[in-house]
Amino acid sequence: MRGLGNFTAKEWLRALPLQHAFKQVRNDALLAIYKRIRPQALQSFLDETQHLKGKNIALIIAFEQPWALAWQLRMIKQNLADTTALVCDNSQRMAARAEVKRVCADNGVSYLALPKNPTHHVNRSHGMALTWAFYNIVQEIQPSLFAFLDHDLIPIERVSLEERLGGKPFFGDAKISDGGWSLWAGYCMYDFAAVTDLPLNFLYDFSRELDTGGRNYRCLYRHYDWRELRLAASEFITTKDPLTGESRRIEMIDQSWFHMGGISYNDGFPGRFKFFEYLAQGLDEGKSWSVLVNGE
Repeated sequence: MRGLGNFTAKEWLRALPLQHAFKQVRNDALLAIYKRIRPQALQSFLDETQHLKGKNIALIIAFEQPWALAWQLRMIKQNLADTTALVCDNSQRMAARAEVKRVCADNGVSYLALPKNPTHHVNRSHGMALTWAFYNIVQEIQPSLFAFLDHDLIPIERVSLEERLGGKPFFGDAKISDGGWSLWAGYCMYDFAAVTDLPLNFLYDFSRELDTGGRNYRCLYRHYDWRELRLAASEFITTKDPLTGESRRIEMIDQSWFHMGGISYNDGFPGRFKFFEYLAQGLDEGKSWSVLVNGE
């Protein structure tokens, strides 16, 4: 949260500092309780992944969309060269959790159902899931590098997270506001040794206009000038849907990842599913990404 002296008079008249302070205290209290929950399956998951100490791991936060996760895991197996993917399931519906678990079994990926999240708030739920995973999984495994990936990020070419990190404390797609900056929680990676002793908190900080992960500004990001760092970039390209003839605006992250975007919390996924299915089938058949999106 911004310091109280950094709020404008207009914001004080609207009692915004008090609102932000109340919500931060409430969120931290919920998070403190949630972090201490240890599901029965956790120990067997940690036993199964103990061989990953000192190696690279990517924690995928799954949520409600087994088809998207299945596509992602197929492409990760093909294109993620130096990192082991692990799935942390934050789905709310038990039926979805069962399907996500099946997808992981089919792809030989370790699966853990996260404790039921006490909130339905989109950003808060995601931030609590990430924070729980950091303290209960990452800190236990003690990898060399750890990354958080959204379940709708598809690697469309070979990529090395170790190369991306490049010996730096962190790497990802920066989100910048007037109040600070942070890495987008859907694509971020960290040198474990560089951040293990920090009080990481992946909740949002709306007082700084920072989304999920924004609370890490104070303990981590504020010590760095984003303008002097090598960071990932996101860009939108326009392509034509060959099934409908409609123009589609798609997002690429770090030049190597296709981001479906917004498939968990709105009704836009069904309307785009056939297009995504076309892309997935094309890649499975060995077609190049440029041919699929540019017709080259």
